[in-house]
Amino acid sequence: MRSIPLGSAPALVPLASLEVRIRLGITDAQSDTDLQRYLMDATEAVLTFIGRPLLSQTWQDQIFVRPFPRTLSLLLGVYPVHNVIAVTRNGTALEQDTINDLVIDDDCGELYRPDVTQPFWPAGRYLVTYEAGYNPPVTLDDGTVQPGNFPGAICLAVRRVAAASYYAQGRDPTLKSENEQGVGSTSWAVPDPSLGGLTPEAAGLVQRFRSAGCA
Repeated sequence: MRSIPLGSAPALVPLASLEVRIRLGITDAQSDTDLQRYLMDATEAVLTFIGRPLLSQTWQDQIFVRPFPRTLSLLLGVYPVHNVIAVTRNGTALEQDTINDLVIDDDCGELYRPDVTQPFWPAGRYLVTYEAGYNPPVTLDDGTVQPGNFPGAICLAVRRVAAASYYAQGRDPTLKSENEQGVGSTSWAVPDPSLGGLTPEAAGLVQRFRSAGCA
């Protein structure tokens, strides 16, 4: 199965706001500009690590259902699912009332038939058009930011990766700690190349979002 996006792709924006600068002690405009770049890089790294589409858009999936074993649900490739627009089987469209009655597990993209006496999907080639994904933050004309609905764990991972990159400026990026006699020691969370540039903490935060479907 392959999920095909319909229409233009939504613009990618940082999934964490510049408010993180308060925690980093940033007060000048140049550092703000640098942090914005780190937030965008961190966003791309986190989404790449998760490895499945997450931005809200209209999608179309082609699903083949075989006669055996019987299929209880159609598993869509992008979730959470907001709305099922159309379903066809072997070129014949399901009636709108039937689509409206579908039971949707929106958190993992499974579609169930509403008829409990005939719960299995008939064999055939299905095309499912639907809306799914998370909405990123949006900056309005007056400068205010609507936060979107990305899970907090993903946004926190972006902040952690951006902060680690920011703190790595001007030092060996592989250096995890430093000791200075009579002063003390300092340690840093370091991006790990084997984790796609995420810190171990950030990778742990978003690990559960990598799996397709329900656990």
